[in-house]
Amino acid sequence: MVAADDGADQVSTGLETRLAALERRVADLEEMEGVRRTLCLYARGIDERRRDLLEQIFAADCHLTTDPWGADSRGRDRVLRAFEGYWKRFGSPRRYYANEDIRVDGGLATAFSYWFVTQEDGDRSVIGWGTYDWAFRLDEGTWKVTRLAIRILVMTTLDRGWAIPDKVMMPFERRR
Repeated sequence: MVAADDGADQVSTGLETRLAALERRVADLEEMEGVRRTLCLYARGIDERRRDLLEQIFAADCHLTTDPWGADSRGRDRVLRAFEGYWKRFGSPRRYYANEDIRVDGGLATAFSYWFVTQEDGDRSVIGWGTYDWAFRLDEGTWKVTRLAIRILVMTTLDRGWAIPDKVMMPFERRR
């Protein structure tokens, strides 16, 4: 025979277990939202030419690569210089990202997403898309970018279209 107190203890333990699991899940979702906030600050920083936002989100030891454009920058100052070169070439960018897959493991995180951008190249309209592969480290409550690999699948003018063999325009004039 089970005493009345034993049944109450089992219910209490079950509720405590479920509550602890729920609290862990909420904490995981809050961490993912922190990563998502960093992604949003990146998009705003690039589109609005806000070096101050980018300084907030890139770790001092970050690493940026762009394929096929060939950037391979290590350290926040060099990464920011790479973005300054981008700003010199393209005007009025607006980027959008979708289908993000964010994974958090303690103080580290990764994310994958597709991106789409519209921008200007002088008097030409430019459209592009590709993928982002990110790595992050939690630093004093902020998810800092430690690695960003940008894969450019298409970058072209509207008049050229994207159903062509050379789908990626280069960020700088080709050397002759």
